[in-house]
Amino acid sequence: MAPAPSHGRISFVAESKPIGVFSSLTAGFDQVASRPFLFIPPLVLDLFLWLGPHLGIARFVESLAQPALQTEGLVAEQASLIGQVVEDVGESFNLLSALSTIPIGIPSLMAGRMPLESPLGLVNRVEVVEPARVLLIWIALSGIGLALGAYYQYWIAAAVAPDAELGPGWMAALRMVGFGFLVFVGGLVAGFMVLIAIALATLVLPLLGTGVFFLGFALLFWLAVYLVFTPHGIIRYNQGVVRAMFESFILVRWNLLSTVGYLGVAFGSYWLLNYVWDLPSTTSWFSILALVGHAFVATTLLAGSYAYYQGRREWLAAARRAA
Repeated sequence: MAPAPSHGRISFVAESKPIGVFSSLTAGFDQVASRPFLFIPPLVLDLFLWLGPHLGIARFVESLAQPALQTEGLVAEQASLIGQVVEDVGESFNLLSALSTIPIGIPSLMAGRMPLESPLGLVNRVEVVEPARVLLIWIALSGIGLALGAYYQYWIAAAVAPDAELGPGWMAALRMVGFGFLVFVGGLVAGFMVLIAIALATLVLPLLGTGVFFLGFALLFWLAVYLVFTPHGIIRYNQGVVRAMFESFILVRWNLLSTVGYLGVAFGSYWLLNYVWDLPSTTSWFSILALVGHAFVATTLLAGSYAYYQGRREWLAAARRAA
């Protein structure tokens, strides 16, 4: 008598285990260690943001902060403090940091530090004053960063799966740009709706507004978790944006605990090691060691995520066929 179909599914699940968190990280480390060229893009970007010219927006930010600095009345002190903080940020802000479109672009250490000095002396800053020009430059640089990030991930996916047939790189770049701006617009709309909900809830009861804030934050957080593998579907399996978002949702749904585990280990390691990379002064050439370490670790974590995504996706597909 032929065995029941359910027996085949149990046998497959018992005998074949999906790739684990640490196995994925090990696979990513092996790929990057054997192909050091993979971490060249983040290293080059950091060197450019460190030693190259800067696009400053200090005057533009100053014009935005002036109304807060000139406020009178009971909130004058708080408004003045906020305006001063905004001005301080504007003095060091580098518009070229938009080339690093984390988390779906090329990772960068100097995009967050935005140093005013380097071993070569004070950085050469070109000020952008007009609001329309600031917006257009930011949009253009973000699009370029997303496209470069697509090619960066394309090389990583090819290293993780050397026998796979990837789609054309230019198509992946276009889809990544579209996905990036979709995330930006969606985030703005969702954030605006959450702010309205918080304001309405606060009018009823202040404590209720706090609860709505945490609820909105939790919803946005879990939405990001479920869509985290969208770039992987675009790059590795040549999928459209909507199809890649749907498959990311399905894969995370069936592998929620392990996915949260991988993301926790990856982002936790990245965040903690950034404290180490920040130790050398930006005026010292020792910062090159920090840039190399950051580029290697960031590329390893990204390569590990591709190994995790591919292994879990193929295991899930095989489990469904066996069922």
